[in-house]
Amino acid sequence: FENAVKSITKDERYKFGDLTKGTINKVKTTTGSVMTYSEKTLSLMREANIHEFVELLNYFWNNNMNYEERKEAFAVLVYLGAIIVLSYSFIANLMSGMVFAGAWTKVALMTGKSPTASGILWTQFLQTKASLDMIFGGPFLPARVAATIPWFFQYRKFVVGLAYLNPMREKYPILNRCVSLLTAWVFANLALVGGTTYALVYIGSLRTGVPMFPIS
Repeated sequence: FENAVKSITKDERYKFGDLTKGTINKVKTTTGSVMTYSEKTLSLMREANIHEFVELLNYFWNNNMNYEERKEAFAVLVYLGAIIVLSYSFIANLMSGMVFAGAWTKVALMTGKSPTASGILWTQFLQTKASLDMIFGGPFLPARVAATIPWFFQYRKFVVGLAYLNPMREKYPILNRCVSLLTAWVFANLALVGGTTYALVYIGSLRTGVPMFPIS
């Protein structure tokens, strides 16, 4: 690794850890220490391997943060991690809803009846859905991940917006974050995805002429 960094930096004196320690400038301010990075530093970080990045985080964690700052930083990391998980879950569930609607429409076209009309038709629907899941499940994982990346930023704005609307954000910040995550899940991952799935099935019903539910 040292040889790789030497070739990048043209510095034969480089030793492991120099990237972390030598490129960080601590600027004293009235509020504490501020870590500043030059453009060269950021460029080297992009080229360096993960161990150098971990050492950088460790340096910042141990030398520039007190207990309260560490606790807040940990809470923020967990908060962002939860938002990432919920963002991916939204995309995955939305695609599952599309598969559900596609299977419903296919069975309705083949039989001329709603999959809910009988147990046999419902079994056929489940088999059709399982077949579509094999096609659009695992093989489409990269597509779901790619869609999650831009969606994450919008989802984060939504969650943070909900957190700011809550009057208890100052007194109970951790609880407020949990409530904002739960609220976002209910509205986006549950209600919006469920509504979108219903709308797609309804569109399939209109196109096939088969009612969503059997008429007695």
